[in-house]
Amino acid sequence: MSFLSSSGRSAQWARLIMGGTVAWLVLGILIPWVYRSVPILRHSCEQQDRYDIEAGAIYYTDVPVSLDSEMASRRAVQKALELRRKSM
Repeated sequence: MSFLSSSGRSAQWARLIMGGTVAWLVLGILIPWVYRSVPILRHSCEQQDRYDIEAGAIYYTDVPVSLDSEMASRRAVQKALELRRKSM
């Protein structure tokens, strides 16, 4: 049986479809169900909705809060380096 045989290809398609189905079930059904079922996770989701917090946006640099924290971190590191240079 060669790599391009139809039976091997159909097995690969079956694995691809099965993997996609499993991913959809986990991401689309199981995880949301867990968030609805576990009280602390449900509370966290409700608070994010209430205060309009985009939890995923924190990972992107175009969010003002991430720029503010980056600038604060940069100032803190620069200040620490300045103090260290002065103490030597």
